[in-house]
Amino acid sequence: MDFFAAQDHARRASRQLVGWFAAAVVAIILVIYLLLAFVLGSGEGPYGPQPVSWWQPELLLATAVVVGGFILLGSLYKILTLASGGGAAVAEALGGRLVPRATTDALERRLVNVVDEMAIAAGIPAPPVYVLDGEQGINAFAAGTRTTEGVVAVTRGTLEQLSRDELQGVIAHEFSHILNGDMRLNLRLIGVLHGILLLTLIGRILARSARGSDKGAAPMIIMGLVLIVVGYVGVLFGKIIKAAVSRQREFLADAAAVQFTRNPAGIAGALQRIAGHGSAIGHPRAEEASHMFFGSGMALSRMFATHPPLDERIRRIDPSFRGAPRSAASTGSAATTPAAAGFAGSAERAAQPLSAAAFAASVGTVRPQHVDFARRLLAGLPPAFVDEVHHPAGAQAAVFALLLAEDATIRTRQLDIVRSRHGDGSASACAELRDTLRAAGSRARLPILDIAIPALREPAEEARRQVLDSVDALIRADGRVSLFEYALQRILHHALLPPRTRYRGNTSPTQLHADITVLLSLLARAGHGDASLAEEAFAAAARQAPTDGPWTLLERAEMRPERIDQALDHLAATTPPFRARLIEACATAVMHDGQVNASEFELLRVVCEALDCPVPPLTEGA
Repeated sequence: MDFFAAQDHARRASRQLVGWFAAAVVAIILVIYLLLAFVLGSGEGPYGPQPVSWWQPELLLATAVVVGGFILLGSLYKILTLASGGGAAVAEALGGRLVPRATTDALERRLVNVVDEMAIAAGIPAPPVYVLDGEQGINAFAAGTRTTEGVVAVTRGTLEQLSRDELQGVIAHEFSHILNGDMRLNLRLIGVLHGILLLTLIGRILARSARGSDKGAAPMIIMGLVLIVVGYVGVLFGKIIKAAVSRQREFLADAAAVQFTRNPAGIAGALQRIAGHGSAIGHPRAEEASHMFFGSGMALSRMFATHPPLDERIRRIDPSFRGAPRSAASTGSAATTPAAAGFAGSAERAAQPLSAAAFAASVGTVRPQHVDFARRLLAGLPPAFVDEVHHPAGAQAAVFALLLAEDATIRTRQLDIVRSRHGDGSASACAELRDTLRAAGSRARLPILDIAIPALREPAEEARRQVLDSVDALIRADGRVSLFEYALQRILHHALLPPRTRYRGNTSPTQLHADITVLLSLLARAGHGDASLAEEAFAAAARQAPTDGPWTLLERAEMRPERIDQALDHLAATTPPFRARLIEACATAVMHDGQVNASEFELLRVVCEALDCPVPPLTEGA
């Protein structure tokens, strides 16, 4: 399943979840209505027992408004709370501790390094990393609302019990959830169950408040007990839905982990260690997030299990597995073995020639060559430099160094800007890091930015805004904006400022056509200096566009930054199939001449990131 198919599948699963949720709410409303009709309608009339009237439209409407509204508001509140807090809120609610990028703990440094590798390979900023220190079971999860806004969390047991290859298999599994849209679906599952569970809380309040009262409190006690029972039954069916949605996604994530790393022994070894060591999560709130974990965090029956059986997961990766758990005492590196049948066939394919279609197919897909590229890049950087960008001050200096001009006069002006805003030390560090960055090459610029962003996020918002102001000043120093400068500026503004509310309105076909025109015009002119070639590239891209013409190439003056931002916001709200065709059209606009340099690729990545469609790095031979 490719990225867009996986995203579309997640959207369909979300719609199905809404449907099941609506059915559960309707059933709950009917049960409570029938109970109210019985309680309020029964009694003695002038001629004996009064028959119950089961059809009372006013009562049904009132029940639907009160009960349905209560459940809906409870679910929406939980979903919005989780969305605003992001993955960090989930990790902290489960007892997670943010790992400083500059940690000196050897196990935590290994974890950060593995996460950096996978982030570079996936083409997204390295996510914040959390450790659940109080959990000795082997487990992990990813949480967030978008591919660029997630976090990765692991238990203390995962750090201590797994080898590096096994840890990489687990992290690759979690990155698959990030790329495939599972994180947003997981948060919605938590919200849906929360709304139904609130009924039991109201039931308990009613039952307790009626204790010790006179006989007239009996209906209130009965109502409270019914709400408790109905709420728990609703949650029970909700758990069945949650389990059904989650189990298949786990198989897909296991397969993706093998594809990413070309090392079935890594994730298979981690699963075998779980079989011997366990994956239980002891936190009181673990159950509501049970579907998010790498391994089953709770002891549940098969009907409610959010994960497939361990033996079945392992055998799909390693058909030779016979049920013997791997000893947790051995943490040696797992050997790399040939790809398992049925799982990693695509991982063995060589890199395809870079064409528009191949570029679109690479979106959200990590191949072994991308992981190898990330590993080689990090290994080729001086260790002191990597340590430097894991500190906020060093990451800041590295970003400034990426913007230093080749022209000595302009570079001096830029260093003066850094010195006046951040001091002599920052200016000196910036100048020193420039040589390291030049030696790393242009292909390393965005990957280095990806591993610097988490450290840049650590200071308070005011300090982050100061960094962004300095970045803007450095870009303006020469009076022009290069493709790379635009790419870096947009990535940093998105990463360091509070998340903007995403556009979710219905954009008219006319507006979408205008938005696509802006985007394709920008890319065609960026990828082709000659006006006639830009016209040809634009025309070729328009033929791939997801809407019909007519099309007119815009002049550069018509493509203002705020207009580009507006277009990207509108287009990011479209469906995955629409964005799949759009990205192929965008790639055609840049690659029409058969060439793509680092700056053009960086601009393409920015466009794709704005559309929530991450692309892996540009590797040799791609």
